[in-house]
Amino acid sequence: MENKENSSGGENQPSKKGLKKQQKAAEKEAKKEARKQAQGEQQVSQEEDVSKGFYGNMPMIRSTERPDRTILDLKDLTPSLKDKKVWVRARLQTSRAKGKQCFFVLRQQKWTIQALVCVGPNVSKQMVKFSAGINKESIIDVEGFVRTVDQKIESCSQHDVELHCEQVWVVSSAAPRLPLLIEDAVRPETDDALATVNQDTRLDNRILDLRTTTNQAIYRIEAGVCKYFRDYLMEKDFIEIHVPKIISAASEGGANVFTVSYFKDKAYLAQSPQLYKQMAITADFDRVFTIGQ
Repeated sequence: MENKENSSGGENQPSKKGLKKQQKAAEKEAKKEARKQAQGEQQVSQEEDVSKGFYGNMPMIRSTERPDRTILDLKDLTPSLKDKKVWVRARLQTSRAKGKQCFFVLRQQKWTIQALVCVGPNVSKQMVKFSAGINKESIIDVEGFVRTVDQKIESCSQHDVELHCEQVWVVSSAAPRLPLLIEDAVRPETDDALATVNQDTRLDNRILDLRTTTNQAIYRIEAGVCKYFRDYLMEKDFIEIHVPKIISAASEGGANVFTVSYFKDKAYLAQSPQLYKQMAITADFDRVFTIGQ
């Protein structure tokens, strides 16, 4: 009797094949629902892109078009422009995304400023994501409001202000991977705590190395020294002359000279401007000077 009851009870239960069939149907329905939900979320996210048309890759700049905008230099962004909307064009030095916002540093020669893209009424998540993905050292156009800060931004030359962006356009994108990063090149080689750049890497990629604020400052000091030389001597009625830098024969007898190839012939680097200054004086220039290489 017990065996009969068990067998009759088993007839009411679904078979293994039926269970698998029901399970597959449930999984199929769940996948279908998940697909619909994902499509719905994607559609909603596309609809919520309030920043569409205010970020992206800028089309090629042509001479037939002239944007109606005034681009300011980073050095001119001071607290006097508080709450004013401005346009700037600079290189993207560093970027750091965190949640619904992205901080990045813009660099223009030796001036830097901190910029912020944050989700808000006029800024979408898509714009923040796009800004975080821009390659470093790319040239970008940014429109935003100049805002003062409570604490000084020590890592930038513009300590008292930052830029709250509402438009971000990539004018010229840099390569995704560069031989060196400017933030690493600024550090001295003796700094073992963080990444640095060796001298041979700097020389092999001189264009990138010259973008550092240190090299920008060095060349400005050199230019300033030459300017003061010129200003002082001009006040004394000197005339600046430009003398040859390469000559057809060695000018100093018995001295070692540097030979260069010049149109399938030999040329030599001039060792001294003395001969040419003497010629100029004899030619009644009176007082002359030259700043050599």
